[in-house]
Amino acid sequence: MHQVKLLFILIVSLCFVVDAYSQNLPPEITVTGEQIYCYEAPIPIVTSATITDPDVTDNTLDEIYIQISEGYSLGNDTLTLGGVNPNITASWSITEALLTLTGPATFAEFETAIENVFFETTQTAFTSDRSFSINLGNANFLPSTGHYYFYVADLGITWAQARDAAAAQTYFGLQGYLATLTSQEEAQLAGEQSAGTGWIGASDQEVEGTWKWVTGPEAGIVFYIGAVNGSAPNGEFSFWNCGEPNNFGGNEDYAHITDQSVACPGRIGSWNDLPINSGESDPNNPYYPKGYIVEFGGFPGEPEINLSASSVVIMPRVEAEEQQFCGNEVELTVSANTSNVLWYESPSSATVIHSGFNYTTTLSGTTTFWLEAEENGCGSITRSPLTVFVNDNPSVNDITITQCDDEVIDGITTFVLSDSNDAIINGNSTNFQVQYFIDDTLNLEIVTPTYTNQFNNQLIYVLVTNTTTGCSSIAEVTLFVNITSANSAVLNACDSLNEDGFTVFNLMDANDQLLNGLSTDVQVDGYYESYNNAILDVNAIVPNYTNDLPYNQTVYARLEQNLGCYAIAEIELVVNELPQLLPNEEVFYCLNTFPETITLDGGIINDIPNNYYYQWSNGETTMSIDINQPGVYDVVVTKPDGCSNERRITISASSTATVENVVLEATGNEYIVTVQTSGEGVYQYALDSNLGPFQDSNQFLNVSVGRHTVFIRDIKNNCGITSEDIYAFGYPRFFTPNGDSTNDIWQLKGIAPGNGDLLKVDIYNRYGKLLKTLNSSNDFWDGTYNGTPLPNADYWFIASLETGENLTGHFSLKR
Repeated sequence: MHQVKLLFILIVSLCFVVDAYSQNLPPEITVTGEQIYCYEAPIPIVTSATITDPDVTDNTLDEIYIQISEGYSLGNDTLTLGGVNPNITASWSITEALLTLTGPATFAEFETAIENVFFETTQTAFTSDRSFSINLGNANFLPSTGHYYFYVADLGITWAQARDAAAAQTYFGLQGYLATLTSQEEAQLAGEQSAGTGWIGASDQEVEGTWKWVTGPEAGIVFYIGAVNGSAPNGEFSFWNCGEPNNFGGNEDYAHITDQSVACPGRIGSWNDLPINSGESDPNNPYYPKGYIVEFGGFPGEPEINLSASSVVIMPRVEAEEQQFCGNEVELTVSANTSNVLWYESPSSATVIHSGFNYTTTLSGTTTFWLEAEENGCGSITRSPLTVFVNDNPSVNDITITQCDDEVIDGITTFVLSDSNDAIINGNSTNFQVQYFIDDTLNLEIVTPTYTNQFNNQLIYVLVTNTTTGCSSIAEVTLFVNITSANSAVLNACDSLNEDGFTVFNLMDANDQLLNGLSTDVQVDGYYESYNNAILDVNAIVPNYTNDLPYNQTVYARLEQNLGCYAIAEIELVVNELPQLLPNEEVFYCLNTFPETITLDGGIINDIPNNYYYQWSNGETTMSIDINQPGVYDVVVTKPDGCSNERRITISASSTATVENVVLEATGNEYIVTVQTSGEGVYQYALDSNLGPFQDSNQFLNVSVGRHTVFIRDIKNNCGITSEDIYAFGYPRFFTPNGDSTNDIWQLKGIAPGNGDLLKVDIYNRYGKLLKTLNSSNDFWDGTYNGTPLPNADYWFIASLETGENLTGHFSLKR
């Protein structure tokens, strides 16, 4: 409770002070002084100070606040009060970089005290000047913005309460608002150098992840989008602590200056996002809000007050960045915030090798100079290095590009300039840019892949630039057109077996013709389908080349001498026709005619056969051969020019038919006759006439009972007709010898013993006992054996023919 009471008294007192200033016109202060700091020597922050007040009766002050407002180096920089100041005491806050001069004292006494305030630092390498704000009020003043800042301690205050409290305050007519920190200087003053942490005027409550300033003159400006890995649009300033903003818990929509105990290294005064009320309820927690920062200034129409003044102490430093040069002659330039720069060879050398901002010298390689900013004989304690990189200009060669003339011999042709890059830059093309120009001023660049010279022996220029160092050199290139004529060549080749006018040529076979009589240093560089390709040395074809125009085509050879084009030569490709032969064929040989022979010939057409050479696969070399064996016979026919063609004759076998079997199938009083044959031929069949009609089927239907002849002919090779006699005989399947004159006897039909080829018919019972023999004198059976009627049963018969064949069957006897 005691701590809270003290904070309350402090807040009331602060508000009283602010309000008191708002009731009267404020005093004004002006200072002069912009001095160069000389290391290890305290220096006054001003050379003069003047304090005035519109009310001449007001000539005393209780306190004056002097703060290092920009460039402060914590732990190195110090402000001290020197001289004799009997009514004024000084108090230094290292955290806030704030020197408080406490009276009461008169304006004059405070003026003397301000002039006796000295700055010194233990820092040795300076990166920025020091700005000082001298404030007659208790607000911090930032010279770069011209604004005033208060930190108001208020434990547990919410963001909305802080926003409203800040807006309710004024400072000598300036409207207060929750601070908007739009630069590193503001962030350092309000965060790192303030009395404590607190709310600032930023929120993403409207759109999650879109942070904007919502107070002060900057209200509505979006300065950050996203979460931890977000970005600041349009170069806006943001200063989030590491890992922030993270929207922890889902409702952290308001910005707060991070407590120094949880700020990341180098991020003192950075920001985090918190809920509107508080991050934690424990006042000892670093995320518990402890106050807010009020900013004054920036609204239009506000009064201009001079309650604060500022001065600068210039910290001597040299701006010296690495410099690159091409070649050994260098012209160095540096800048400094002093009137002079001293140049040394090392950090500790006492010998000054040069003085000034510009230095022209000759260097043999990369060199580091050490520079010291100097003002009126006082130099900086730390020297700044300046490294000068000396890069070699590219090594280039002046060359002559020799090219062959085109088909019009006039000294004008086309060059592919880039093909000469390696020769110009000694083959080292890495990190080099090569540009060709028509003029020596390098204004007319040749940007096309190919270039047609304007006249023979034209001189052009090449700029070679090292893309890493930027250094460049210029080479001269002479374009020489060789108008030498060349030998031509003719290559003959036999057509392929496809006989389409296309075949494979070995273009290298033309080299002897092309190079005949030329110097030994002339070589064939490549072969091309067009003259232009040969000139440009593009789209070369392989030496084993198949012509793409039938029978006759011209291709081109590029001849070179000393890496330049010597001539373009023609190579005529001629495809010789093969012997014209009959197509492959199949011929049939009748095996039944062996050993008779048939004649095969080479098959020449449109020419006289004895103009050719023959080679048969059976070893014979005559125009024709006689054979009597099936097989494959190949013949190679060759013209006198060596071109050969091939023909194949396949001899297939055929023959007359051999009857293997004749099958008869009774269908009532008629028969189905099937003739089974073998042989190499393809057969047709006719019944009872060798003139036909013939049929492909070997089966005859509805054949009447009796003797027939089947004729069989070969249609595969017409090897002949064979014949076979058949007997279609009939017999009753049962008979009834009961004396009723119906079916009383059994006998064969269509053939009788002693008639034609039938000798006899033997009848047997089921046990194989011969019961009756029928012949020409007794051609029927009445169903008795030795005059005794036989019982109902099945009986069998065998009909014997003069040919030696037997016809069999069975029948039934029924009583």
